[in-house]
Amino acid sequence: MPNYDRLFFINYDRLVLSEIPNFKRHPVMFAWLRALCSPFVIIYNRLVVKRNADLYNLAHDGRVFSLRAMLNDRFDATERRITITDGFSFDRIYIFRPDENKPLYLGTVPLHNPGDYGDTGVDFIVNVPYAVPVSPQDIIEMNALVKYYKLVSKRFLIYRTA
Repeated sequence: MPNYDRLFFINYDRLVLSEIPNFKRHPVMFAWLRALCSPFVIIYNRLVVKRNADLYNLAHDGRVFSLRAMLNDRFDATERRITITDGFSFDRIYIFRPDENKPLYLGTVPLHNPGDYGDTGVDFIVNVPYAVPVSPQDIIEMNALVKYYKLVSKRFLIYRTA
């Protein structure tokens, strides 16, 4: 597979200098031509930044190790303490009288949180320790990043853990 990184590397100073004939190479001419090329350099720098961001996005997906790496890169780059665990999968508990042979759900008495059951709960949990300094805006961004990378059918929660 060819290396396409060389295609995107352009040294505009060297390019401008190589196109000036030898007898016209003096600092004023070089500075004038660099000034003429400055809009191209600005556009090129934006292209390189956008390309690197797109390559990073393409390198990550909804797998656990990839999500964890992406979240740690963004929010806890040094100690990498953000983890991802499986969601809760409690079975529902029904109470019935033996002579009825029919399950009866406990109406308003919750045994677990509504999201803790296997059939309606979450598929994975993003655990963010309190030691990781994140603001409410960071939590919103984290939520958006996980939604962007996860599979459509997966449900998740972000928990702040001790």
